[in-house]
Amino acid sequence: MAEQTQAKNPVKGVERAFHILETIEEHNGLRLTDAAAEVNLARSTTHRYLKTLEAMGYLYQDGNQYKLSHRFLRFASHVRTRDPRYGLIEEKVEQLAQETGELVQFIIAEHGQAIYVLQATGENGVQINTKIGKSDPVHTTAAGKAILSTWSRDEVSEFIDTYGLAKLTSQSITTEAELFDELDQVRAQGYSVNNQENVEGLKAVSVPITGAGENTLGALSVSGPTHRMKGDWFTGELPDLLLGISNELELNFRYLEKMDSK
Repeated sequence: MAEQTQAKNPVKGVERAFHILETIEEHNGLRLTDAAAEVNLARSTTHRYLKTLEAMGYLYQDGNQYKLSHRFLRFASHVRTRDPRYGLIEEKVEQLAQETGELVQFIIAEHGQAIYVLQATGENGVQINTKIGKSDPVHTTAAGKAILSTWSRDEVSEFIDTYGLAKLTSQSITTEAELFDELDQVRAQGYSVNNQENVEGLKAVSVPITGAGENTLGALSVSGPTHRMKGDWFTGELPDLLLGISNELELNFRYLEKMDSK
């Protein structure tokens, strides 16, 4: 289970700098006045932060707007390439998108959120706001529930106590009892489903991806509109396809580990 790492005595300057960066990313660029209003800081204070971040190479000016620089690509590249298993997972994400024609994602769990790490869209894939790096409450996604199913009951209880169970749609799970029942079913069948619990009209199927030592790396998920995600395709063929790919990945991970140990 990922541990919460919230600082007991956070450095306000660091918090403000990252708040500004995240706000600029959300808006795809902001003017000084708008940035100050969004982060609720004085214009002069915001200006100092913006100019410092620009001097450090993390922002640049496009006309009268401040935008994130390409320097952040170095961090993204490091996160994605530090573990060779991510390359194997990315291949399967692309393969699944081609085979299913749907939106396919690899998701990890951090601090109560399901983080979208890898993504590919098939020819019929839905266009929703799940760009790389975006996050949603873990329990509202099929992938999040797949990951939670690999945790112990005590770990899930701790997760609920820490983060709660937010309600995003009328179908979202909002009680501990509901979540435990759902996770028992996921463990029994080997895969999880999302029945419009995160976005109205969207359903998904997901399987956990485990590495050596049974540690959970994340989950592989296929999402689509309700009119396509139904019948045997949703309850039989797609879960079987995902379970097969999960097994292939785990075998490949073992081979990588064996080669690394030589």
